[in-house]
Amino acid sequence: MFPSLSGTTKAGIFIAGVLLISLTTAGVFGGLILAVSPLLMTLLMMFVVTRDGYSREGWRTIGVTRLGLKWWPVTLLATAGVSALTYTAVVALGAASFTVAPGAGADLLSLCISGPILAFAEEIGWRGYLQSHLAPRIGQPWSWIVVGAVWVCWHLPYILFTPYYHTDGNRVLVLLLFTGSVFAFSILFGVLRERSGSVWVAVLAHFGHNAAFAWIGSDLITTNRPVVVEEYLAGDTGLLVLLGTAISAALLLVQRGRATRRQPSAAAVAGN
Repeated sequence: MFPSLSGTTKAGIFIAGVLLISLTTAGVFGGLILAVSPLLMTLLMMFVVTRDGYSREGWRTIGVTRLGLKWWPVTLLATAGVSALTYTAVVALGAASFTVAPGAGADLLSLCISGPILAFAEEIGWRGYLQSHLAPRIGQPWSWIVVGAVWVCWHLPYILFTPYYHTDGNRVLVLLLFTGSVFAFSILFGVLRERSGSVWVAVLAHFGHNAAFAWIGSDLITTNRPVVVEEYLAGDTGLLVLLGTAISAALLLVQRGRATRRQPSAAAVAGN
């Protein structure tokens, strides 16, 4: 339809569309339409609004054609590993105890089936389409911030207008922790996406975090203070998760800076 749109125009249309879907469908089918809306908007942009989806280059641009396998171990350590450490810390503090639930194995299998699908439905939009079209215009770091802001806003109708997500605890405190954690995730996932050149690494990061906190929190942890453990300290976006994710992102940023400094400049290469 519009084959010559600029990257920022594509990003702007994507943002408007995905936020509109979030606002109007948060309570529909338990939030399922909202959950897959980044994927729906990506397909709309790739095949209807533009013609990008009809070429290999279009898919290469959003990171679909590379697996980034060498980044998978680091990705799991920075996501699932952080979740495991946060729950270990909660147990060490005496706020919870480790107890294996009878259905733990079946629950893990279920998460490993549904989790990657839902993670892909989000990440193909966030780190695939949106970051890829913002970064050439505003730079990688700012693209992570913008994607993080959109990501927070996209979640808000689901948090504020439905009974499905982050409904317990002090609303202001939970929202502050959620917002901080989402920005930390956006930087972490964004760095991983940039360094690996693959959206699949971002999908793994998203899945690793979601599966780890959901499985450990539901099947390996018991507590008589669920709000403190699951909302304020660990869980999806508790304080320890925020700190662990921020530290992981900072370490990757340091590594990114070192790698950038080691690369010879174009002028130096040309002069050799």
